[in-house]
Amino acid sequence: SSFRSLINSWVKVKFPDDTTLIAGTYEGFTAHNATVQVSKTGEIVQAWIKQKADEFDPEDFLEALRENVEPYEYEPKHDASADRMLEIPLFDMHFGPNGIDDYKNTLSEILAIVSGKHWAKIVILVGQDLFHNDSIVNGITTKGTQIEKVNIKKAVYDAKTFYFNIIDTAIGNANEVSVIYSPGNHDKTVGWLFAQILLERYGKDIVDDSAAERKVVWWNGCFIGVTHGDKKTDTPQGLRGKFTIEFPALFAAANVREIHTGHLHRESSMDEYGVQVRRMSTGNKDDEWTITEGYKSQKRFMLFEWMPNKLRAIYYV
Repeated sequence: SSFRSLINSWVKVKFPDDTTLIAGTYEGFTAHNATVQVSKTGEIVQAWIKQKADEFDPEDFLEALRENVEPYEYEPKHDASADRMLEIPLFDMHFGPNGIDDYKNTLSEILAIVSGKHWAKIVILVGQDLFHNDSIVNGITTKGTQIEKVNIKKAVYDAKTFYFNIIDTAIGNANEVSVIYSPGNHDKTVGWLFAQILLERYGKDIVDDSAAERKVVWWNGCFIGVTHGDKKTDTPQGLRGKFTIEFPALFAAANVREIHTGHLHRESSMDEYGVQVRRMSTGNKDDEWTITEGYKSQKRFMLFEWMPNKLRAIYYV
């Protein structure tokens, strides 16, 4: 039949697939399939091209940072009489559903505490579910769990505004400033990349960008373990065991031992055989997960003032 003859003639035609795919692909995307409509002579008259976003390359991001982030120029101010450390652990901020306007009072209160005296050291913890999503295009977490999609570009901008203000003020009011990245379970990619922004701005002498699950702040006899606390084994007993085994020398040398975690969005505290294990409260708004799980809580963050061998005060902001 004429139809069969037409099919046979098409089989022999070499279609310009590569040319079609390249011509119909947008910058930043990779074509992986195409459906075409051809004329009786084998000429492509219409094409439907499937394409996906190119794989994200962290090195490209880091190179862009190095070109576009201005290093922060500062002169350390030293006061030999300073004898207190301020710990600023802002856990579960979830920028995205929460913006800079939601945290403006928190920021104002923190800056007042930071500038209220000259500190021997200020420790600023960054991460711990700083962002709600771990994707710029989808509303997903690090594990791929689908949640509310947020504007991650605005979230990063708001987080920069928030933390630049705190770190800049801290540098002017402390003998030493340490910014420590601590990963959460929502945003391990975006959170770590945000730490790179801080690293490029403030340098490696101030910023610790390692992605270790558990870290320790040790200062004048005070042991402060830090982790997000999202693992099934992160009970008070489990956390005490993990930090004892992972940091035995620091643990043994301390006179005061605490472990600070987040994740559950509500405050709790337990003395586990001489180790105070604290779940941090958070000032963020309730999201769908919080409401579903019934994790209603006081909307506040906690700051800790330490003196040698002693927790001096807790500030709620």
